[in-house]
Amino acid sequence: MAEEILKMVNITKRFAGITALDRVQFSCSKGEVHVLAGENGAGKSTILKILAGIHQADEGEIYFHGKKVVIRNPEQSQKLGIAMVFQELTLVGEMTVWENIYLNQEPVTCLGRINRKEIKKRILAVMDRYGIHIDPDATVSSLPVAEQQMAEILKILVRDPELIILDEPTSALAKKEVKQLYQIIHNLIADGKTIIFISHRLEELFELGDRITVFKDGCYIGTRNMNEINEDDLIRMMVGRSLNHVFPPPVCEVDDSQVIFEVKNLADADHKLNQVSFQVHKGEILGVAGLQGHGQTELLNAVSGLYPLAGGEIIVNGKQVGIKNAGQAIANGIALVPSDRKNQGLMLELSNRHNLSISSMKKRMKGCFIDKKAEQAFSESMASKLSIKMGGLDLPVSSLSGGNQQKVVLGKELATEPRVILFDEPTRGIDVEAKREFYQIMHDLAARGVAVVMNSSDMLEVIGMSSRVIVMYEGRISGILGKAELTEERIMQLGMGLGKNRKEGEEG
Repeated sequence: MAEEILKMVNITKRFAGITALDRVQFSCSKGEVHVLAGENGAGKSTILKILAGIHQADEGEIYFHGKKVVIRNPEQSQKLGIAMVFQELTLVGEMTVWENIYLNQEPVTCLGRINRKEIKKRILAVMDRYGIHIDPDATVSSLPVAEQQMAEILKILVRDPELIILDEPTSALAKKEVKQLYQIIHNLIADGKTIIFISHRLEELFELGDRITVFKDGCYIGTRNMNEINEDDLIRMMVGRSLNHVFPPPVCEVDDSQVIFEVKNLADADHKLNQVSFQVHKGEILGVAGLQGHGQTELLNAVSGLYPLAGGEIIVNGKQVGIKNAGQAIANGIALVPSDRKNQGLMLELSNRHNLSISSMKKRMKGCFIDKKAEQAFSESMASKLSIKMGGLDLPVSSLSGGNQQKVVLGKELATEPRVILFDEPTRGIDVEAKREFYQIMHDLAARGVAVVMNSSDMLEVIGMSSRVIVMYEGRISGILGKAELTEERIMQLGMGLGKNRKEGEEG
């Protein structure tokens, strides 16, 4: 039996009278990948932040290598040999990789100067040890997201921790980069490290995990060996019931004779978009796919007024509309649910009520003033409609779990009563049950005649949800796939510029 490196017993944590953790237990053994699973709001992040010293438990004990410890702050956690890589990057964009890694812990020369030579020597040694390869002299803001994630991991590895917590480390990574991260995790385990791993991608849990512990509603459900359960068993533990079909069926048939949204020959000055044309028919969900960085996000941002266009037409219900900014897009019935909810979709320190109502505020204005009663009634109605779990409308939206924050972003956009709604990575970082709720909302919107366009890097999601898919390569549409043609292999071929497929308007 492997040594039990960590044991947490009867951990309880309350926030403003709400019990986030109720006498839960968690343990892991040296040299394993232990998955921590559960819906958003189940208590996963709370217990890990207690372990990392960010929060302190109200009740319970923590044992590390069999010795009872009290972790009052992150410094104490780090001294024990515990390190956490957060889902949101903590790097300073204007600084270099090496400056970020050794920020506030720089080794100095005998003259009291920062020993840059020693820093780079240490970083290169860790990179070689675990198979991480990025330029230590590069400015962080100039790096792609995948390399920024690697820098974040390097930042904790230079401290040589025993126990490493990875919170959604693959949420912003493409498939190739995910495989690179898998190899780094295998290298860490081979080096005797222990990993606690959180992900909402079920395939990753089974690919990497040795054991899994499930929380639900702040309570401990159970711990199982990964080789003893299947996906349906796991989902039943997480949500309390079986989900036989992850993707709900469409609510209505697609009406191919009725085009409700169309773009023609969209192009920009930077060539991120090159003569992009497509149509959305009534009742359908149009998927957008492709390898990361080939113009998918730029396309949705351009249609919603966030990215400048050099040419092309945008047509809503047969009428050409001019869009130069987000306000014009909203006025013409176009709404965007962005990929980065915290930086682009929400005002984190403002209330749930304010975030829900801000985009449609003019509807509740009386002269120059906001009708507070109408705003409260609207917010209550939207929160109920989308089943948003919150402690109260006047609490900051930052207090919500990731899935509930995403519902607030959606509610804010739905309040504008859009005719076109664009989803950019809509289920990134949210749990299985919240995903299913989002999928059902998309189908309902399509059935009501709203044009639904969804960009996702999750190919199973694209295949499961889309009526048709446009695949992008180097800013162009490399092909359009009907439902019967949708396979991962075909999407990958077109996403790499291989093979040919019909374009919009062609027969086939």
